[in-house]
Amino acid sequence: MVFANGTLSIARAGLEDRGQYLCTAANPHGVARLLVTLSVVAYPPRITGGRWQLLTAHSGKPLAVKCRAEGRPPPTISWVLANKTHISDSSAGNSKVHVEPDGTLIIKEVTVYDRGLYTCMAKNPAGTDTLVVKLQVIAAPPAILEEKRQRVEGMMGESLKFPCTVKGNPQPTVHWVLFDGTVVKPLQFVNAKLFLFSNGTLHLSNIAPSDSGNYECIATSSTGSERRVVSLVVEHRDMLPKIATASQEITRLNFGDKLLLNCTATGEPKPRIIWRLPSKAVVDHRIRVYPNGSLVIDAVTEKDAGDYLCVARNKIGDDLILMKVSITMKPAKIDQKQYFKKLVPYGKDFRVDCKASGSPAPEISWGLPDGTVINNAMLADDITEGGDYTCYAQNTLGRDEMKIRLALQHGEQTQVTGITHFGPLSVPRAVSYGSAGTTERTSVAFPPSLWETWYKVCY
Repeated sequence: MVFANGTLSIARAGLEDRGQYLCTAANPHGVARLLVTLSVVAYPPRITGGRWQLLTAHSGKPLAVKCRAEGRPPPTISWVLANKTHISDSSAGNSKVHVEPDGTLIIKEVTVYDRGLYTCMAKNPAGTDTLVVKLQVIAAPPAILEEKRQRVEGMMGESLKFPCTVKGNPQPTVHWVLFDGTVVKPLQFVNAKLFLFSNGTLHLSNIAPSDSGNYECIATSSTGSERRVVSLVVEHRDMLPKIATASQEITRLNFGDKLLLNCTATGEPKPRIIWRLPSKAVVDHRIRVYPNGSLVIDAVTEKDAGDYLCVARNKIGDDLILMKVSITMKPAKIDQKQYFKKLVPYGKDFRVDCKASGSPAPEISWGLPDGTVINNAMLADDITEGGDYTCYAQNTLGRDEMKIRLALQHGEQTQVTGITHFGPLSVPRAVSYGSAGTTERTSVAFPPSLWETWYKVCY
């Protein structure tokens, strides 16, 4: 800019400002000139300490790489990172890497992925200078903070925790290998006794002598691995039997249902299960006892009702629990009884149903007029008399019956007293209805091939 007094001012002169400047002053009497030559002194940047540098850093540690440069005017510093990213003190950078105002490159936490070539560039109008830094990252293998070999003694039934705290960069993964070769990973259920937490701690519950052995923690990353071995010795200790699970105190069933009673126990030595039945017997041919102690009866009867005693026994002692079983039973009963006299035309079919219920399921039989009794597995042949037919329904709790009277009509004559002599009468097998074992139904059928001999007709 030019001041009122004619002075020329150049702020922050640069190389582009060098050269000759002509000042001209003129009035009516003449012209005067002044030639000024401007030389701008500028020195190109020069990075101190050479143009090549080799640095070694430890993984997980912070790193500061200096880049000092001289020049006139003072140079600006920028960096090209190993991943080709450009960064300077005026750029935003990120939470991991930034450049200080003096040009120092800061890496807050070095990882193996940061290794490579870094270029520092110092620039001013007079030129550019560079520094190449090769960064090597030493990554230590994972470290386990607990002792590498440990012996642990435990008592049977205890729960234990084996810690395995690891450090490293990159973050190591942890798993355990059991004495039988089983691999346990974090948050994985191998069985009800073992669980590995995400922090590397192995939890064992309710330990037994069979759990004795070596448990190995292995920490692994791309930089290597580290191991820790815990030797577990579980002392054998005899324990009284204790019933762990059992069926409910009272079990209610219907006649013929399946009975299942559960009874499991813990103890050392392992207890055996003994059942005492309502009959006071220890075993019965209809009863099955599974290896886990469960007792099964496929179809219960009234004899199976009562008290069942489960006894868990080993050489140290016994534990026991009492379970009651109730069996629901009903006496036989004929449903919809029919007491009537029936007039049947000669030569026509006639059917009478006898339906009964009860628990246990009743057996159905028919009493014929001549005193013969037939059931659902028999056929009645050569029936020689008519008259009263009686249906009997019977089970272990009782008996019920139903009577009908048959009269035959033939022409103008009718048999009403049941003294007719007629031919073969067949009774089909019984047919069951309703719930299994509760209802029986059978029928008597009178075929059309009846023949008769009349002796007397009475009214």
